Amino acid sequence: MADEDNATIHNIADLETFVGTLETNLDQFILIIMGLCLLFMQSGFALLEAGSVRSKNVTNILIKNVCDSFICGVSYWLFGFAFAYGDGNQFIGHTYFAITDLPASRYGYFFFQFTFTATAATIVSGAMAERCEFMAYFIFSFIITGFIYPLVTHWTWWHNGFLVQGIDYGGDIGRIGYRDFSGSGVVHTVGGMAAFVGAAIIGPRIGRFDQETGTAVFIRGHSIPLSTLGGFILFFGFLTFNGASQMSLSQKGDGEAISLAIVNTMITATFASFTATFVYRIPTFGSGAWCITVASNGAITGMDRNQ
Repeated sequence: MADEDNATIHNIADLETFVGTLETNLDQFILIIMGLCLLFMQSGFALLEAGSVRSKNVTNILIKNVCDSFICGVSYWLFGFAFAYGDGNQFIGHTYFAITDLPASRYGYFFFQFTFTATAATIVSGAMAERCEFMAYFIFSFIITGFIYPLVTHWTWWHNGFLVQGIDYGGDIGRIGYRDFSGSGVVHTVGGMAAFVGAAIIGPRIGRFDQETGTAVFIRGHSIPLSTLGGFILFFGFLTFNGASQMSLSQKGDGEAISLAIVNTMITATFASFTATFVYRIPTFGSGAWCITVASNGAITGMDRNQ
């Protein structure tokens, strides 16, 4: 009887070990697959921007978007991940440089966070379209992916970041800290503010305003099909972006959380696109014509704000 009990206990222990390994592998697999889908968003940004600029600047745009990902890969691997998720103080991390000593079980997490970082950098590319030189943009891309974005990530998503810790008000209120499920503040606000500052410093594109009268000159994008295809790719990408932010599929409630994030994103995207299209159709607010570019940008705006 004792031998049977010991065998049963041994089998249960083996089963628990197997289940734990399976959960870890499943979560790693989800991070890798979702990360690959998010990386595909770079194609969406590139096509959207390439179709929205004049034909003479298309190559410039494509080079910037391609190099964004490659520069991000180098800077985030060398020190960006260490600043963001390395052990340290509430302000900055200082371990895992070049992912040295990073446990193999966290490689999927590193890759997933790399795709978020690349997205933050690519947001700036749209604002810099037809505005800046290659080298200046490359230097900026290295800085935002290697230092600026990782620093903000450490404050807001690392368990001991000072914004996560927040302020303890005591009593019934307790501690209130910063929360951001999928990056509306961490990813898009950082990228958006960097884009705003860059555009404000550099100024308008050449030919955007008439030199004599100062009136705005409409600059039409050279390819509506390209920008529309880019918008559709981003629609797919942002659904993945928001759902993937659960970063797990093995725990109770993960499936419901992922489904809720994706459904909410779908609703906000479609409603924002619908609203923008019809508002632009009104002569008082827009051109009085139907515009596919407005529809695409409306959907992207809705998905950004849903995060």
